[in-house]
Parts: sequence; C-alpha cells; structure tokens
Amino acid sequence: MKTLKSMSAAFLAVIICALSVSPYFAAKKPATPVLTVKNAANGIKASWKKVKGATKYVLKYKKSTAKKYKTSYSGTKTSFTDDNLMPGTKYDFKVKAVAKKKSSNYSKKASLVFLDKPTLEAEELLDLKGITLTWKKIKGAQGYRIYRSLKYKNSYSKIATITKGSTNYYLDTSVKDEKNPTQINSYKYYIKAYCDKTSSAKSNVASEVYGWIDKNDLSSPLYLTINKGQVYEDINKKLADNNVLYLFTWKTSKKSVCSVNSVGILTGVSKGTATITASVVYRNKMTHVKIIVTVK
Repeated sequence: MKTLKSMSAAFLAVIICALSVSPYFAAKKPATPVLTVKNAANGIKASWKKVKGATKYVLKYKKSTAKKYKTSYSGTKTSFTDDNLMPGTKYDFKVKAVAKKKSSNYSKKASLVFLDKPTLEAEELLDLKGITLTWKKIKGAQGYRIYRSLKYKNSYSKIATITKGSTNYYLDTSVKDEKNPTQINSYKYYIKAYCDKTSSAKSNVASEVYGWIDKNDLSSPLYLTINKGQVYEDINKKLADNNVLYLFTWKTSKKSVCSVNSVGILTGVSKGTATITASVVYRNKMTHVKIIVTVK
C-alpha cells in the first residue's frame, strides 16, 4: 500500500513539473506597442500607448537608407523626442515593450522626414496691397501650408498651400482694408512645411495690422472719431508699419480740439473737428496724409 502511495505521489510530482514548464503556464511576453511619430519643434517625437505589465520600453531609429538600427531611448516613459537628427532626412523608428525578462515584438516601422520648424515674419508695405509673409527655406520641404486668424480669435484656417519647397514668400491679398481706423484688422499667421504626408511643427505666430491708407491715393483724407478726453495711440501703427519703416512728423490744425504729439498719439481736447497731418518722405518725395478727426 505504501508503495502504491509513493508511486502516486511520484506520478503527481511529474505531472506538476510538466505543467510548470508548459508553454501555457510560462510567463507571456508583453503586447507589441503601437508607435506614432511626428515632427516636433526640435526633432521627431515618437510616442506609444502604455503596455500592460511593461517595465520599460526600447526605442530604435535609423536613417531610412541605413541597414542597422541604433537605440534612441530606453526607459519607462511612453514618448521621446529625438533631437539628434539631420533636417531633410527620412528616419525609421520602432519600439518594443519589456516586462521583466520578456520582450514584445518590435512595433511596425514608422517613418518620417525630419523638417525644421519654420520661422515666420509678417509685414505690410505701403506699395503692396496685402500682408507679406516671409520665411527661410526648410530643407526637405516640398511646400508650405499657410494658416490665418483675426486677432482675438482662437481658430485658424488654411488660406494657401505653396507647392514649391524653394518658395519663401507669400502675399496675402485677401485681407480687408478698413477706412475707419477704430476698426483695426490685426491678422495672425503661422505656417507648416510639408513633405509627402509629413508636416513640420508649426512656426511661431506672426501678426500684422493691415491697411487703412489708400495706397493708390495717399492724398485721400482719412476719417476718425474719438471722444473728448480720449487718448488714441493706434494711428502711427496704421500709417508707419508699426514705426519700423516710416517716420512721420505730425501737426494738428486745432490744438484746442485735438492735439497730437511727436509720435502720433492723439488726444481729444474738446468737441469739434480738426485735421491731423502726417508727413513722410515716400518714394523719394514728401507725402502728406491727412486725418480728419471728429471729437465728440
């Protein structure tokens, strides 16, 4: 009887040992991460969702033309921005999850052309009917997408797509020119470079006040209404491209109605009408712009 019990115990031990090494009971390797990449301000940002049980992640990269991958990141985070890249170059990335001594398969390869973040400038010139946008050429770009918003609005809309990567200039002629300078149209812009389905990080936001002067007839008077005691500081912004290119001299026909200082700041003194004259050398000749100011 003891022999039978011993045999049964030995048989049971063998079964337990077999089950313990069975693939079914072996520790499972973690799930394969899903990888996405995009251009960031200073490199390519790779990100992936957290994998259950993973203790770290290993991110690899290489030039698309190279054969071997290099380790870009190893750690617990679920995103990493690689800033050691060459602009205009296409890169491949892959990532795996590690749980103790088990590793997942590497993710599906994600490829991207690294595009630098553009730097944008916006300017209105008196001899052009619109706002001029300029930027430096981005290496590897096939073109650029331009977005615009009015000041104090949070939403931007695309207004143009440039299809040549060598282009670094755009004239926005769809801006509105308000005759009443109390209704200043200040426009905001940003651009993105693109290559295939890849876009760069968006540029800085460049803003510019548009218009009010009739560029075809600089002698045409302009009109402004302000209140008694009101200080109005925006005339010079409208006339002088934010005081960068044109230095006006100012005078008023009636100091008792509306005064003006040396930089074009108006003050409503009493009810009535006064003519403010702004003078500047424009296209090699002295030009006078007249603003008819009504003080209420």
